[in-house]
Amino acid sequence: MARTTSTPLYIGDDLRARAEDAARTAGTSLSAWVRDAIAERLERQAVIADGLAATREWEAEHGPLPQNVLDEAQRELEDAGILPRRTA
Repeated sequence: MARTTSTPLYIGDDLRARAEDAARTAGTSLSAWVRDAIAERLERQAVIADGLAATREWEAEHGPLPQNVLDEAQRELEDAGILPRRTA
């Protein structure tokens, strides 16, 4: 198991209360819930970085992606919760 260290987090009372409620609902400790949230966020960022790198590679070989393809990708990422929904 990986070594753990204590790291103070400075968050507002409301955010802490919401996180504690979420951890309780998940049946886990606040520390475990925060660790999982951080790991999920890092994985999400890695997926985005990998996708952007693949897109740059494809565009270098084939040219820019058509706008309709970019729009569809945006919708799929929004639907998956990876990107926030755009407002009109």
